[in-house]
Amino acid sequence: MNGNGPREAGTWRRVPSDASRQAAPSDAAWQADSEWRPAPGEVHLWRASLDLPPERVRELERCLSPDELARAKRFVARSVRDRYTTARAVLRNILAQYVSETPADLHFSYTEYGKPDLVRPATSLRFNVSHSHDLAVYALTAGQPLGVDVEYLHRRAIVDRLKIAHRFFSDREYNALASLPSYRRDHAFLACWTRKEAFVKAIGQGLSCPLDQFDVTVDPNEPAELLATHWDVSDAQRWSMASFDPGPGYIGALAVKTRDVRLSFWQWDHEQFE
Repeated sequence: MNGNGPREAGTWRRVPSDASRQAAPSDAAWQADSEWRPAPGEVHLWRASLDLPPERVRELERCLSPDELARAKRFVARSVRDRYTTARAVLRNILAQYVSETPADLHFSYTEYGKPDLVRPATSLRFNVSHSHDLAVYALTAGQPLGVDVEYLHRRAIVDRLKIAHRFFSDREYNALASLPSYRRDHAFLACWTRKEAFVKAIGQGLSCPLDQFDVTVDPNEPAELLATHWDVSDAQRWSMASFDPGPGYIGALAVKTRDVRLSFWQWDHEQFE
């Protein structure tokens, strides 16, 4: 996949039940420094259901840090609190498989915009997380900034997508959305949104970055691509972007600061890990 690759529809594979830390999900050799490293130019995408019984969620709380538990308690709705708890616990479990550590012993730092980095143990692994409704997606690669976004397609539709696009999207994106038949705009709006969200997460600024200052492709039937950034005419040539299929009812997008990226897709099994 390069910056104008097709929409990825890879098969989400489960890790074999007898998998051990002798081989990475990519089947790459075990690294001398005990890390599962994606191969150069490779991104591992994991998806996980966030719909778990309350008793299972309580078990997962054991691997969270005090600040994560405190944040979970701030969510008023139990369903939202449980999904946050599950998403964080799965992140810790996935990363633990790559860095040969126990999930509870991982330590994170956060940028001023809230993007996490793994600081203990030290690693060149880069990751990003997105969750919507009852699904989470995790993206991991070696050394390069990346961002991922997933959106639930069946949430209550906003009536005037064009009005929102006119306010937040670039002129180029707004015109592309307006040119589509009205029955296609809802899906196209979310395709554009996931691509833009993945990019601003990759550059580490989140929604503090003005969304009208860069252009992505809008039509979900077109390859995902970063077309231009308004601050550097050559910046788009340094990035790859892809849409991918997280599963029925969802849409996803990935942005990574490298070219010719290969994706592999992995399904998290809650019963296989702590």
